[in-house]
Amino acid sequence: MSISGERRTALRYLLVSALCAVFALVYELFSHGVLSWYMALLPLWPLLGGALPFGVMARLHVRPAQLTRCLWHAGLAALTMGSLMTGVFEIYGSMSSLVRVYWTAGACLMAAGLADFVWCRFRGRNTK
Repeated sequence: MSISGERRTALRYLLVSALCAVFALVYELFSHGVLSWYMALLPLWPLLGGALPFGVMARLHVRPAQLTRCLWHAGLAALTMGSLMTGVFEIYGSMSSLVRVYWTAGACLMAAGLADFVWCRFRGRNTK
């Protein structure tokens, strides 16, 4: 993927972050005064986990491998959905033990993506 592709990915994550902010704002507007930190901080997942790293990679001309990108995107999506669902359940006034699956899967996928990135850099392979 070209460097402009990394920049394009960062811009897409900025858009996703903005959409998450709008969703969280509207959802909490109709929550009858019940607030959730998971919902309030929902836009930070795609901003800090997506736009920031891919923006830095675009500036440094770093191209991660396709497997690294796929694992990172999947992990970030799982963490974002985990934050969304936890916020929804908190605002609703209940909890579900199944929400932990999002957090566990997201953390594992992102750790695997980071490990693959480091492994590719350490081995000196072309990570295109």
